[in-house]
Amino acid sequence: MAPLPARLILSLQLLTMLFGSGCSTRFRDAEDRETAPAQREFDFFKLSLLWPGTECRHTLHCCSANACCRSSSPTEFTIHGLWADYNDGTWPACCEGSQFNESEISTLLGDLTKYWPTYQCGSSSTCHRSKGPFWAHERNMEHVRTQLSGMNMNTF
Repeated sequence: MAPLPARLILSLQLLTMLFGSGCSTRFRDAEDRETAPAQREFDFFKLSLLWPGTECRHTLHCCSANACCRSSSPTEFTIHGLWADYNDGTWPACCEGSQFNESEISTLLGDLTKYWPTYQCGSSSTCHRSKGPFWAHERNMEHVRTQLSGMNMNTF
């Protein structure tokens, strides 16, 4: 497998920086929810990869967004997610703050589409109890955001 380009690594770092202080915490069960501390800094990142051959084997519908349906479909591992986790098995999710704006990542979309594609058609669930584009789900639902103190994604 070829090494990830520096631009993609910077893109991943940027996406991880999109994490705010108003996140909820996901729990294993109701008992954990009652005894869990208030929202806190996460302990580590978990990088999850997908093998496209396995993902594409289950493709039932094709669309332009589905990486399996492209003429240049992925042939190497792709990113499934980069998630913040706590050592106790819970994780921050559904951060409050601004809604996803795809124009903020427009300069990264080429690399993200290649190395972090969606293998589905249609809209994804978001934290705002709605459906949205794949990247809205990735930003708001499972992945981390941080306040960039006046910096936007392009100046980071």
